Amino acid sequence: MAQYLNQHSHLNVKEADSGEPIRPRHVYIAPANYHLLIEKDETLSLSVSEKVNYARPSIDVLFESAAEVYLECLIGLVLTGANDDGSKGIKKIHSLGGFTIAQSPESAEVPVMPQSAINTGCIDMVVDLNEIPDLLGSLCNEKNQGRHKSI
Repeated sequence: MAQYLNQHSHLNVKEADSGEPIRPRHVYIAPANYHLLIEKDETLSLSVSEKVNYARPSIDVLFESAAEVYLECLIGLVLTGANDDGSKGIKKIHSLGGFTIAQSPESAEVPVMPQSAINTGCIDMVVDLNEIPDLLGSLCNEKNQGRHKSI
């Protein structure tokens, strides 16, 4: 997947390695059957702990760990998907002052995940899929000259 996405992105897309420092302009994908977490020292870690929402990797695991590291500087985004994974993490991001976005269910191929996130009452913005890149760009540029981290 990373190889395919690299062909279509101006960002470097790669499968995450445990202990790897987070670098600007990089997109990290969790390897199959591993949860991806962000550590306090802003490195990535991988875990084979129990499944969350019947999944490993789980976006809730990533969101919750990132929220504790980046606090109000974090942007959490929930896109299309078929379960409520991400909703618990969105609550954590929101409670620690981060900014939360959900893809509009109407623009999602599978609307369950974004709708579940919206139902938490902790989503700051709901936007169509085609509006997300510009929104993320403007949020990252306007808030403390790129201080936000989006996941």
